[in-house]
Amino acid sequence: MDHKIKIFKEVVLTKSFTKAAKNLYMSQPAVSKTIKNLEEEYGKAFFLREGNSIALTHEGERFLKYAESLLDIYTKMEHEFSSENPAFPDSIKIGASTTIAQYVIPKIAALLQNTHKDLSFQLISGNTGYIQQLILNGQLDFGIIEGENQNTRLSYEPFVKDELVLVTSTKNKASKEEIRLDQFGDLDFVERESGSGTREVIANALKKQGIPELKVKTTLGSTESIKAYLRYSNHFAFLSIHAINQEVLDGHLKVVEVPELSITRWFYFVKRQGFQSRLNQKLENIFVEGYNKNE
Repeated sequence: MDHKIKIFKEVVLTKSFTKAAKNLYMSQPAVSKTIKNLEEEYGKAFFLREGNSIALTHEGERFLKYAESLLDIYTKMEHEFSSENPAFPDSIKIGASTTIAQYVIPKIAALLQNTHKDLSFQLISGNTGYIQQLILNGQLDFGIIEGENQNTRLSYEPFVKDELVLVTSTKNKASKEEIRLDQFGDLDFVERESGSGTREVIANALKKQGIPELKVKTTLGSTESIKAYLRYSNHFAFLSIHAINQEVLDGHLKVVEVPELSITRWFYFVKRQGFQSRLNQKLENIFVEGYNKNE
């Protein structure tokens, strides 16, 4: 029953038999058959099927409440009675906010797959708010995020410390090697979109220093697009030190010192409040070890 319930929940979350099958590493016919067997077992139709789209029926919504309760009970039972040293999983599915997904996780994933040849690794990337919502929806067991967005329904554990530095193009002749806080009003900035953990951390740090809002000329949806933009402009941006190492080495971007300002933050493991499974704890430890190997 546990397996059937997990399939039912994944179909609800993805609103697609095909997407659910992909996420669960199953065939689409196998997922469809499982749902059909569930409906026949209880004599109820749980989904309305209209072409390529599906939606829960009233009975399906009622069944979902019980399904979520059962899944929580199964997870707690596994945590209580499973081995102290759980086996390494066949697949890992985590979510990470953009900076971490682009510049931290790939190296760790490669190391994991070098030592676990049959491992399937799936990474869901998005801004901090998006990853937290996926965890709250039950679509991810845990994630890794940036920023200070503390949700009382989630728990947070430090993973890696990061520093946000002021960056501009090496071709920006108007830029000095050092800039004072009272000169920020003369600078044009490019920043990330609303919901970005990076943007939130920067805003909080500047507010503590009594700095008014930056003069933002451009808003872009990723760190990669900001780096590319900076190479062809005289604008400035605050970016993670993890994100700019290669561009600094290649001579495309440079770090501008701000002696009065230091912006540091933590990347956090994040998961739903309640309990921590031994398997998740094991994975978190592996991620910390994997990161340290890359230092």
